[in-house]
Amino acid sequence: MVATNVRPENARLVFTLNLLKNRRAFWILQIAGMVFFLLFGWFFVWYTIQIRSAFFPNGFLDGIGVAMGNSSAIKFVLIMLGSTAVAILVHELIHGMFFWIYSRSRPKFGLRSGYAYAAAPGWFFPRRQYLVIALAPLVLLSILGMVLVAVASAGALYAILFGMVANAAGAVGDMWIAFLVIRERREIVIEDLGDGMNLYTLL
Repeated sequence: MVATNVRPENARLVFTLNLLKNRRAFWILQIAGMVFFLLFGWFFVWYTIQIRSAFFPNGFLDGIGVAMGNSSAIKFVLIMLGSTAVAILVHELIHGMFFWIYSRSRPKFGLRSGYAYAAAPGWFFPRRQYLVIALAPLVLLSILGMVLVAVASAGALYAILFGMVANAAGAVGDMWIAFLVIRERREIVIEDLGDGMNLYTLL
């Protein structure tokens, strides 16, 4: 089955999510994102220390001071915010790229209070295609970041690391939706609306 912009005649809506209307789900995802930020932060820091141990002779926090050098704390925070913004932008562009690959239609990009999104309203994607769309930014950017951490200069190391963590934590909604898609055993199609999604079973 391939993506289509015509809703299948045998499609029955079984689950819908709208983050603009369901504020409870919105805040649950925000809190989950903070938890995942800590979890992925721990993992990526552990990974970085394993492969760049010479850079942290006196511990990870001391390495931050080395990376900052003579930079002010404000400049360091701006670098971290900049790396987060880049991670979010590239994350959504990857979503959009796979929407386009499967639909050959220009995706929709947007920015709401608390989240950015890429979407393809009016298009219905089968399970495997949608899983690729949902998880591609997490997988691809994590792999790229882990490669870059291995070769990055001291000045770039922490910006890359922070971007990796921000990307992974920002994928909490993608992971949750992927879980829902995997859990559904029936044949399905998914419509991504940006603010949420519709999941249809095919009878």
